[in-house]
Amino acid sequence: MGEKLALGLDLGGTNVTGALATADGKIAAITRRKTNAARGSGPVIEDMAEMVEQLISSKGISRDDVIGLGVGAPGPLSHRDGIVFKMANLPGWTNVRLRRALLERTGLPTILDNDANVAAFGEFWMGAGKGVRQMVALTLGTGIGSGVIIEGEILRGHFENAAELGHLIVQAGGRQCSCGQRGCLEQYASAANLARHCVELIREGRESSLASILEKDGELGAREVVDAAKAGDALAAEVWDEACYYLAIGCINVQHAFNPQMLVLSGGMSKAGDFLLARVRRYAREQGWKLCDDQPEISISVLGDDAGVLGAAGMAWAARNSGVFG
Repeated sequence: MGEKLALGLDLGGTNVTGALATADGKIAAITRRKTNAARGSGPVIEDMAEMVEQLISSKGISRDDVIGLGVGAPGPLSHRDGIVFKMANLPGWTNVRLRRALLERTGLPTILDNDANVAAFGEFWMGAGKGVRQMVALTLGTGIGSGVIIEGEILRGHFENAAELGHLIVQAGGRQCSCGQRGCLEQYASAANLARHCVELIREGRESSLASILEKDGELGAREVVDAAKAGDALAAEVWDEACYYLAIGCINVQHAFNPQMLVLSGGMSKAGDFLLARVRRYAREQGWKLCDDQPEISISVLGDDAGVLGAAGMAWAARNSGVFG
Protein backbone atom coordinates (compact mmCIF):
# COMPACT_ATOMS: atom_id res chain seq x y z
CA MET A 1 0.00 0.00 0.00
CA GLY A 2 1.20 3.50 -0.84
CA GLU A 3 0.64 6.90 0.74
CA LYS A 4 -2.97 7.60 1.69
CA LEU A 5 -4.70 10.27 -0.38
CA ALA A 6 -8.06 12.06 -0.31
CA LEU A 7 -10.10 12.96 -3.38
CA GLY A 8 -11.78 16.32 -3.89
CA LEU A 9 -14.30 17.40 -6.51
CA ASP A 10 -15.36 21.02 -7.05
CA LEU A 11 -18.50 21.33 -9.19
CA GLY A 12 -19.10 24.67 -10.90
CA GLY A 13 -21.36 25.98 -13.62
CA THR A 14 -18.44 26.13 -16.09
CA ASN A 15 -15.91 23.52 -14.93
CA VAL A 16 -15.57 20.50 -12.68
CA THR A 17 -12.19 20.20 -10.97
CA GLY A 18 -10.91 17.05 -9.33
CA ALA A 19 -7.76 16.47 -7.26
CA LEU A 20 -5.96 13.99 -5.07
CA ALA A 21 -4.38 15.51 -1.96
CA THR A 22 -2.11 14.26 0.80
CA ALA A 23 -2.86 14.61 4.50
CA ASP A 24 -0.59 17.66 4.64
CA GLY A 25 -2.43 19.43 1.83
CA LYS A 26 -0.18 18.77 -1.14
CA ILE A 27 -1.97 18.22 -4.46
CA ALA A 28 -0.76 14.91 -5.88
CA ALA A 29 -2.83 15.11 -9.09
CA ILE A 30 -5.39 17.51 -10.53
CA THR A 31 -7.69 17.53 -13.56
CA ARG A 32 -10.41 19.79 -14.99
CA ARG A 33 -13.14 19.38 -17.54
CA LYS A 34 -16.08 21.41 -18.83
CA THR A 35 -19.28 20.88 -16.87
CA ASN A 36 -21.56 21.04 -19.95
CA ALA A 37 -24.34 21.78 -17.50
CA ALA A 38 -27.16 21.84 -20.08
CA ARG A 39 -27.13 18.03 -20.16
CA GLY A 40 -28.70 17.86 -16.68
CA SER A 41 -27.59 16.24 -13.45
CA GLY A 42 -27.22 12.60 -14.58
CA PRO A 43 -24.49 13.07 -17.22
CA VAL A 44 -22.62 15.56 -15.02
CA ILE A 45 -22.59 13.08 -12.14
CA GLU A 46 -21.26 10.39 -14.51
CA ASP A 47 -18.48 12.79 -15.53
CA MET A 48 -17.62 13.38 -11.87
CA ALA A 49 -17.43 9.63 -11.23
CA GLU A 50 -15.21 9.22 -14.31
CA MET A 51 -12.89 11.93 -12.99
CA VAL A 52 -12.50 9.96 -9.78
CA GLU A 53 -11.47 6.87 -11.76
CA GLN A 54 -9.16 8.95 -13.97
CA LEU A 55 -7.36 10.44 -10.97
CA ILE A 56 -6.89 7.08 -9.28
CA SER A 57 -5.58 5.54 -12.50
CA SER A 58 -3.27 8.46 -13.22
CA LYS A 59 -1.40 7.87 -9.96
CA GLY A 60 -1.34 4.11 -10.38
CA ILE A 61 -2.69 3.65 -6.85
CA SER A 62 -5.08 1.20 -5.26
CA ARG A 63 -8.60 2.30 -4.35
CA ASP A 64 -7.67 1.24 -0.78
CA ASP A 65 -5.17 4.10 -0.74
CA VAL A 66 -7.98 6.68 -1.15
CA ILE A 67 -9.54 7.52 2.22
CA GLY A 68 -12.66 9.19 0.83
CA LEU A 69 -14.21 11.80 -1.42
CA GLY A 70 -15.11 15.39 -0.59
CA VAL A 71 -17.45 17.31 -2.92
CA GLY A 72 -18.20 21.01 -3.18
CA ALA A 73 -21.32 22.04 -5.12
CA PRO A 74 -23.39 25.19 -5.57
CA GLY A 75 -26.36 25.33 -3.22
CA PRO A 76 -28.72 25.50 -1.60
CA LEU A 77 -28.05 21.97 -0.41
CA SER A 78 -28.07 19.80 2.69
CA HIS A 79 -24.66 18.74 3.98
CA ARG A 80 -26.39 16.51 6.50
CA ASP A 81 -28.53 14.60 3.97
CA GLY A 82 -26.26 14.93 0.94
CA ILE A 83 -28.98 16.50 -1.22
CA VAL A 84 -28.67 19.37 -3.70
CA PHE A 85 -31.99 21.22 -3.60
CA LYS A 86 -31.46 23.50 -6.60
CA MET A 87 -28.69 25.18 -8.57
CA ALA A 88 -29.03 28.58 -10.19
CA ASN A 89 -26.51 27.93 -12.98
CA LEU A 90 -27.02 24.19 -13.53
CA PRO A 91 -30.43 23.21 -14.97
CA GLY A 92 -32.12 19.99 -13.94
CA TRP A 93 -30.68 19.85 -10.43
CA THR A 94 -33.72 19.62 -8.15
CA ASN A 95 -33.52 17.50 -4.99
CA VAL A 96 -30.59 15.49 -6.37
CA ARG A 97 -29.04 13.00 -3.92
CA LEU A 98 -25.53 13.79 -5.08
CA ARG A 99 -23.67 12.22 -2.16
CA ARG A 100 -25.44 8.89 -2.54
CA ALA A 101 -25.02 8.91 -6.33
CA LEU A 102 -21.25 9.40 -6.07
CA LEU A 103 -20.93 6.88 -3.25
CA GLU A 104 -22.71 4.28 -5.39
CA ARG A 105 -20.62 5.02 -8.48
CA THR A 106 -17.20 5.31 -6.84
CA GLY A 107 -17.49 3.08 -3.78
CA LEU A 108 -15.77 5.79 -1.74
CA PRO A 109 -17.13 7.30 1.48
CA THR A 110 -18.36 10.73 0.40
CA ILE A 111 -19.05 14.08 2.05
CA LEU A 112 -20.93 16.97 0.38
CA ASP A 113 -20.94 20.66 1.21
CA ASN A 114 -21.70 24.05 -0.30
CA ASP A 115 -18.96 25.22 -2.67
CA ALA A 116 -18.38 28.44 -0.71
CA ASN A 117 -17.94 26.46 2.52
CA VAL A 118 -15.53 24.13 0.78
CA ALA A 119 -13.46 27.02 -0.63
CA ALA A 120 -13.37 28.64 2.80
CA PHE A 121 -12.19 25.38 4.30
CA GLY A 122 -9.42 25.19 1.70
CA GLU A 123 -8.11 28.63 2.68
CA PHE A 124 -8.41 27.70 6.35
CA TRP A 125 -6.66 24.35 5.91
CA MET A 126 -3.80 25.26 3.59
CA GLY A 127 -4.21 28.85 2.43
CA ALA A 128 -4.32 32.36 3.85
CA GLY A 129 -5.99 31.14 7.06
CA LYS A 130 -3.58 28.31 7.85
CA GLY A 131 -2.97 28.34 11.60
CA VAL A 132 -6.05 30.49 12.29
CA ARG A 133 -9.00 29.12 14.31
CA GLN A 134 -11.64 31.76 13.48
CA MET A 135 -11.92 32.78 9.82
CA VAL A 136 -14.47 34.11 7.33
CA ALA A 137 -14.03 33.90 3.56
CA LEU A 138 -15.86 35.99 0.95
CA THR A 139 -15.77 34.91 -2.71
CA LEU A 140 -16.31 37.91 -4.97
CA GLY A 141 -17.61 36.51 -8.25
CA THR A 142 -20.98 36.44 -10.00
CA GLY A 143 -22.44 36.91 -6.55
CA ILE A 144 -20.73 36.77 -3.17
CA GLY A 145 -20.23 33.35 -1.66
CA SER A 146 -19.01 32.92 1.88
CA GLY A 147 -17.94 30.48 4.52
CA VAL A 148 -17.44 30.87 8.27
CA ILE A 149 -14.98 28.79 10.29
CA ILE A 150 -15.45 28.79 14.07
CA GLU A 151 -12.85 26.90 16.12
CA GLY A 152 -11.88 24.95 13.04
CA GLU A 153 -15.45 23.93 12.16
CA ILE A 154 -17.68 25.11 9.30
CA LEU A 155 -20.72 27.02 10.56
CA ARG A 156 -23.82 25.62 8.83
CA GLY A 157 -26.77 26.70 10.98
CA HIS A 158 -30.02 24.98 11.89
CA PHE A 159 -31.40 25.22 8.33
CA GLU A 160 -27.92 24.62 6.82
CA ASN A 161 -27.98 28.06 5.19
CA ALA A 162 -25.67 29.91 7.59
CA ALA A 163 -23.13 32.40 6.22
CA GLU A 164 -25.10 33.66 3.22
CA LEU A 165 -23.12 36.86 3.72
CA GLY A 166 -23.62 38.06 0.17
CA HIS A 167 -27.19 38.73 1.25
CA LEU A 168 -26.33 40.96 4.18
CA ILE A 169 -28.35 44.14 3.56
CA VAL A 170 -25.91 47.03 3.30
CA GLN A 171 -28.32 49.58 1.78
CA ALA A 172 -31.89 49.41 3.03
CA GLY A 173 -34.31 49.63 0.09
CA GLY A 174 -31.37 49.50 -2.32
CA ARG A 175 -30.80 47.62 -5.56
CA GLN A 176 -33.03 44.64 -6.27
CA CYS A 177 -31.31 41.30 -5.70
CA SER A 178 -32.24 38.01 -7.40
CA CYS A 179 -32.81 36.55 -3.92
CA GLY A 180 -35.87 38.78 -3.47
CA GLN A 181 -34.29 41.25 -1.06
CA ARG A 182 -33.14 44.79 -1.77
CA GLY A 183 -29.74 46.24 -0.96
CA CYS A 184 -27.76 42.98 -0.65
CA LEU A 185 -23.98 43.19 -0.40
CA GLU A 186 -23.53 41.25 -3.64
CA GLN A 187 -25.49 43.90 -5.53
CA TYR A 188 -22.81 46.42 -4.58
CA ALA A 189 -19.55 44.50 -4.23
CA SER A 190 -19.53 41.41 -6.47
CA ALA A 191 -17.53 41.22 -9.70
CA ALA A 192 -20.62 40.79 -11.88
CA ASN A 193 -22.44 43.73 -10.35
CA LEU A 194 -19.36 45.93 -10.53
CA ALA A 195 -19.41 45.52 -14.30
CA ARG A 196 -23.22 45.75 -14.51
CA HIS A 197 -23.30 49.05 -12.61
CA CYS A 198 -20.66 50.50 -14.91
CA VAL A 199 -22.68 49.48 -17.99
CA GLU A 200 -25.84 51.08 -16.55
CA LEU A 201 -24.08 54.41 -15.97
CA ILE A 202 -22.53 54.45 -19.46
CA ARG A 203 -25.93 53.76 -21.01
CA GLU A 204 -27.35 56.62 -18.96
CA GLY A 205 -24.90 58.91 -20.77
CA ARG A 206 -21.88 59.02 -18.46
CA GLU A 207 -18.56 59.35 -20.27
CA SER A 208 -15.95 56.63 -19.94
CA SER A 209 -13.11 55.04 -21.88
CA LEU A 210 -15.07 51.80 -21.43
CA ALA A 211 -17.86 53.01 -23.71
CA SER A 212 -15.96 51.91 -26.84
CA ILE A 213 -15.42 48.40 -25.42
CA LEU A 214 -19.10 48.19 -24.50
CA GLU A 215 -20.14 49.31 -27.97
CA LYS A 216 -17.83 46.76 -29.63
CA ASP A 217 -18.44 43.73 -27.37
CA GLY A 218 -21.87 44.51 -25.97
CA GLU A 219 -20.68 43.81 -22.42
CA LEU A 220 -18.00 44.58 -19.85
CA GLY A 221 -16.16 42.42 -17.35
CA ALA A 222 -14.90 43.28 -13.89
CA ARG A 223 -11.29 43.07 -15.06
CA GLU A 224 -11.90 45.76 -17.67
CA VAL A 225 -13.47 48.03 -15.06
CA VAL A 226 -10.50 47.52 -12.72
CA ASP A 227 -7.98 48.16 -15.50
CA ALA A 228 -9.80 51.36 -16.48
CA ALA A 229 -9.92 52.52 -12.85
CA LYS A 230 -6.17 51.94 -12.52
CA ALA A 231 -5.62 53.91 -15.72
CA GLY A 232 -7.50 56.90 -14.31
CA ASP A 233 -10.93 56.54 -15.91
CA ALA A 234 -13.17 58.65 -13.66
CA LEU A 235 -16.34 56.59 -14.01
CA ALA A 236 -14.56 53.26 -13.50
CA ALA A 237 -12.75 54.69 -10.47
CA GLU A 238 -16.05 55.89 -8.99
CA VAL A 239 -17.73 52.50 -9.44
CA TRP A 240 -14.68 50.66 -8.09
CA ASP A 241 -14.47 52.93 -5.06
CA GLU A 242 -18.15 52.38 -4.30
CA ALA A 243 -17.69 48.60 -4.48
CA CYS A 244 -14.74 48.75 -2.09
CA TYR A 245 -16.71 50.96 0.29
CA TYR A 246 -19.67 48.58 0.47
CA LEU A 247 -17.36 45.58 0.75
CA ALA A 248 -15.79 47.26 3.77
CA ILE A 249 -19.27 47.77 5.26
CA GLY A 250 -19.86 44.06 4.75
CA CYS A 251 -16.56 43.26 6.46
CA ILE A 252 -17.55 45.39 9.46
CA ASN A 253 -20.87 43.54 9.74
CA VAL A 254 -18.98 40.23 9.58
CA GLN A 255 -16.61 41.48 12.27
CA HIS A 256 -19.46 42.23 14.65
CA ALA A 257 -21.33 39.00 13.88
CA PHE A 258 -18.44 36.53 14.13
CA ASN A 259 -15.40 38.41 15.47
CA PRO A 260 -12.98 36.36 13.35
CA GLN A 261 -9.22 36.60 13.45
CA MET A 262 -9.03 36.75 9.65
CA LEU A 263 -11.26 37.67 6.73
CA VAL A 264 -10.13 36.27 3.36
CA LEU A 265 -11.21 37.74 0.01
CA SER A 266 -11.18 35.45 -3.03
CA GLY A 267 -12.79 35.19 -6.46
CA GLY A 268 -12.43 37.36 -9.55
CA MET A 269 -12.27 40.74 -7.84
CA SER A 270 -9.57 39.57 -5.43
CA LYS A 271 -7.17 39.36 -8.38
CA ALA A 272 -6.93 43.14 -8.14
CA GLY A 273 -4.71 42.51 -5.10
CA ASP A 274 -3.57 45.61 -3.25
CA PHE A 275 -5.76 47.81 -5.45
CA LEU A 276 -8.70 46.14 -3.68
CA LEU A 277 -7.14 45.43 -0.31
CA ALA A 278 -5.84 48.93 0.45
CA ARG A 279 -9.23 50.56 -0.15
CA VAL A 280 -11.24 47.96 1.73
CA ARG A 281 -8.90 48.12 4.73
CA ARG A 282 -9.04 51.93 4.74
CA TYR A 283 -12.83 52.11 4.57
CA ALA A 284 -13.14 49.41 7.23
CA ARG A 285 -10.92 51.42 9.58
CA GLU A 286 -12.79 54.65 8.86
CA GLN A 287 -16.30 53.19 9.22
CA GLY A 288 -15.64 50.65 11.99
CA TRP A 289 -16.36 51.23 15.65
CA LYS A 290 -13.82 52.84 17.96
CA LEU A 291 -14.77 51.15 21.23
CA CYS A 292 -11.99 48.59 20.89
CA ASP A 293 -9.57 47.30 18.28
CA ASP A 294 -10.94 43.91 17.24
CA GLN A 295 -10.90 44.28 13.47
CA PRO A 296 -9.87 41.07 11.69
CA GLU A 297 -6.92 40.93 9.37
CA ILE A 298 -8.32 41.34 5.83
CA SER A 299 -6.28 39.27 3.38
CA ILE A 300 -6.33 38.01 -0.20
CA SER A 301 -6.74 34.32 -1.03
CA VAL A 302 -3.54 32.30 -1.36
CA LEU A 303 -5.02 29.26 -3.12
CA GLY A 304 -6.97 31.10 -5.81
CA ASP A 305 -8.90 28.78 -8.12
CA ASP A 306 -7.65 25.67 -6.26
CA ALA A 307 -9.28 26.63 -2.94
CA GLY A 308 -12.48 24.70 -3.71
CA VAL A 309 -10.97 21.40 -4.82
CA LEU A 310 -8.31 21.43 -2.11
CA GLY A 311 -10.95 22.32 0.48
CA ALA A 312 -13.09 19.39 -0.72
CA ALA A 313 -10.16 17.01 -0.24
CA GLY A 314 -9.43 18.63 3.11
CA MET A 315 -13.01 18.00 4.23
CA ALA A 316 -12.56 14.34 3.31
CA TRP A 317 -9.47 14.23 5.52
CA ALA A 318 -11.34 15.97 8.35
CA ALA A 319 -14.22 13.47 8.03
CA ARG A 320 -11.81 10.58 8.19
CA ASN A 321 -9.90 12.01 11.17
CA SER A 322 -13.13 12.69 13.10
CA GLY A 323 -14.44 9.19 12.48
CA VAL A 324 -17.23 10.17 10.06
CA PHE A 325 -15.64 7.92 7.44
CA GLY A 326 -14.90 5.21 10.00
